[in-house]
Amino acid sequence: MTTGTNRGAILALIAGTFLSSSIALAKDETKTVRVDCSQGKTIAKALDRGDERNPLLVLVRGVCNETVWIDRADVTLRGETGFGGAINGPDPALDTLTVVANRVAIEDLVISGGKNGIVATGAGGVQIRGTTVQSTGRTGILVLASSSATVDGSTVQSNPRDGMAIEGSQATVINSTVRQNARFGVFVGTGAAGRIGLDSANNAAGNTISQNGATGVNVSFGGGALVGNNTITLNGQDLTSTSGRSGIAVVQATADIAGSNTIADNTGQGIFVRSGSVQIGNPSFAFSTVNTITGNGDAVSAGGVFAFLGAALVIRDAVISGNRGFGVGFSLRSHGQLFNSQIQNNVAAGANPGDGIRLIFGSGLLVSPPNSSVTGNAGAGILCTDGESSVLNTGFLGLAGNGIAGTPGCTAF
Repeated sequence: MTTGTNRGAILALIAGTFLSSSIALAKDETKTVRVDCSQGKTIAKALDRGDERNPLLVLVRGVCNETVWIDRADVTLRGETGFGGAINGPDPALDTLTVVANRVAIEDLVISGGKNGIVATGAGGVQIRGTTVQSTGRTGILVLASSSATVDGSTVQSNPRDGMAIEGSQATVINSTVRQNARFGVFVGTGAAGRIGLDSANNAAGNTISQNGATGVNVSFGGGALVGNNTITLNGQDLTSTSGRSGIAVVQATADIAGSNTIADNTGQGIFVRSGSVQIGNPSFAFSTVNTITGNGDAVSAGGVFAFLGAALVIRDAVISGNRGFGVGFSLRSHGQLFNSQIQNNVAAGANPGDGIRLIFGSGLLVSPPNSSVTGNAGAGILCTDGESSVLNTGFLGLAGNGIAGTPGCTAF
């Protein structure tokens, strides 16, 4: 009797264990729902399907004219392969797609219309892959309220405000194209952190950021950005913009412009820094430390690199050439350190005669080895416009072939 009872208990235990395992496996299964918007189906209804504790995959076919709100975790919204999927926001007062839950992926879709395109607010681990966000009512992608997001292999274009904006959150932008937005390409604002062109393992994954109305990458008001491996060109297309027209602007913020960036042919300065701190060239990464800053500036916003109003700047391994107005400028008690860079062939623009390095209103520069070269500039190699501006260690500079010889007005501090 005892033996039979024990055998029964053992069998019950085995059965219970098997049943528990089966339930656990079932719980982890992803439910797939197909939405064909041409047949009158909606994404909103699909998001109500299945057990909310389990992952959900929604495959979208056709153009869905609806406002979508995702408030359940572990959802993937994907355009169905071979058919194409799109969401067009019909209400200009509402964002087209809002994410307020964790671990949501948006893949292979076209997002348009509405107020803003994609908005992540209080959402962690949002992934936007292979998606085009365009022609919204305001900004393409917004990452807000302590969210985290990655935009990978996507296109953000033709939005009437910014391509992408990050506020009080963290976002990574890699392998993407951000172009022809009316204001900033990428905006990193108050309390935000942006990784632009580097993945989470610091591997190179550059973007093309071009032809935006104002600045290509704007970092402002306590934000911070790590920028590497990007092509940032032809920004500042809106000549009436009051938001700047630079390749990269850092305003009361910090940025590490690590390397392998080409910052070229922007209407304003290639890099503009106001009351901020910027490092150009960082040897801590596996890719090249060289940043090429060329063909930037005009008579209104002159120069390749400009530090203004107490800005701090470190320049390492840079090639700063062919910019309009001057190569590098420091103004209003800004200061910098220069290593192993080439500042060459910069040309005149407006009242700026094309100096290699220009220091204004109590600014200072420390030149450090390895030596840098300042050559072939239309104006002076180094010019200090007032008695309070000065340069230390000009012996670490190769000065040759500039329109004005020597270092006019500059004394060691």
